[in-house]
Amino acid sequence: MKLQSLPCYCATLRQAARAATALYEAALADSGLHLTQYTVLQALKLAPNLTTTDLADVIGIDQTTATRTLALIKKGGLIASTRGRDRRERRWNLTSLGESTFRKLQPKWESAQAEFERRLGRTKALAIKRASFQVASRLAPA
Repeated sequence: MKLQSLPCYCATLRQAARAATALYEAALADSGLHLTQYTVLQALKLAPNLTTTDLADVIGIDQTTATRTLALIKKGGLIASTRGRDRRERRWNLTSLGESTFRKLQPKWESAQAEFERRLGRTKALAIKRASFQVASRLAPA
């Protein structure tokens, strides 16, 4: 059965998210990292020294998912944590292996970006990105 337009906004957004995720996952397939893990590397590259809570907020995931994802990436040696203001707070940064892995995967991510734009057209792709961020910003819990 073919994909169908659904009456529910949420279901339609999830259809789009799954399709986009599949495109990016395919680009990263031979890297051993999932898109969510690459997104963490990307976030820490752009904003090093984030706490787990800050990272969860930046990416738009819950604290439990952030903690689990960070633990997996740390196990691979791509990130390291340092103690924050108190013993419970952790601040996260890329390791040298994380930096080199990010650089190695960036062209694969860029090819997924280019393919997304090729399939939708650059103008529409940028409009979807802006609209999606607006949706996330306005609907995210305070």
